Amino acid sequence: MPRIENEVAVVEVKTLAAEITSFYDKEKNIEHMWQGDPQFWAGRNPILFPMVGSTWTKDYQIDGKTYKMGNHGFARHSEFTVESVSEDTIVLSLSDNEETRAQYPFEFKLTVTYQLSGRKLTITYRIDNHSPRMMPFSFGLHPAFNCPMASGERFEDYKLVFACPETQTTSSSNASLSLNEEREIALDYATFNNIPTLLFEHLRSPYVTLTNGKNSVKVSVAGYRWLAFWTKQNAPYLCIEPWHGHGDFEEVHVPFEEREGTIQLKENGSFTTSYTIEIA
Repeated sequence: MPRIENEVAVVEVKTLAAEITSFYDKEKNIEHMWQGDPQFWAGRNPILFPMVGSTWTKDYQIDGKTYKMGNHGFARHSEFTVESVSEDTIVLSLSDNEETRAQYPFEFKLTVTYQLSGRKLTITYRIDNHSPRMMPFSFGLHPAFNCPMASGERFEDYKLVFACPETQTTSSSNASLSLNEEREIALDYATFNNIPTLLFEHLRSPYVTLTNGKNSVKVSVAGYRWLAFWTKQNAPYLCIEPWHGHGDFEEVHVPFEEREGTIQLKENGSFTTSYTIEIA
C-alpha cells in the first residue's frame, strides 16, 4: 500500500480506487479518514468518474446507444497502477480497458497525485482524452472524515465553518438551510434526516472547515461549482464533497453530454482539478 510520511502526518493510499485509506496525525494520535463500516457505509472516499451520481433512469445515451454505469461511475471500483512513490508524493493512474469501455466508450487516462506537506495533503487529478473525438464526463470527490475525530467526543460537538458568508443550501429534496451569522452549520443528525444531502452551488468560500474547536479538517473547494455534505443517521463520519456535475434531481431526457455540469474534453485534451485536505 503506497505510503508517504513526514514528522507530523502519515498518508496511505490503496491501489483499488486510488482511495486515501489513512490521514493520520502523529502528534495528536488521530485518524481523520473514515475507515468504512457496512453498518453505516462501507465506502470511504471514492473518486467520482466519469459520472457524479447517476441518471434518473440509471442508464444513459451516447451517439444513440444506451450504456449502464453504477452510481458515481467506475473509478471507485477500478484498480489503479502505481506510477511513482517518493518521500512526499504518490502518483497513481487508471487507463481505459475492456471493462470501462463497455460502460463508457472512450479512451482516457486518469492520473491522481497525492502530495503531503506538513499537515496539508494536496490531491491533483488529471484526465487525458485519448479518443479521436470529444469526451464528455463529470467528476467529483467524496472524502469521508471521522466525526467525531477523537474518543469522548460527539458528532453534535462539531460544526461546519465557511470562509465567507453563504446564503443557503439546496438539495434534491428542494429544501434549504441558511447559515447563521457566524457562517456556521451546527451538526446534528436531524438536519440530515430533513435534507439527506446538503448541496451548495456557486460557493464564495474557498474552503470549509469541520471542527469542534480542538480538532479539525479544512477542505479547499475553490473552483468547484457544487459542494455536498452527506452522512447517515448516527454514523460517525461526514463527507465533504466538491463536485463538477451532479446526479439527476428529477427526470430528464437529454444525451449524456448535455447533462448539467458535464465537461466536454476535446480530442487529445486534458483537464486538471485539485483540492487540499489540511488537518489540525
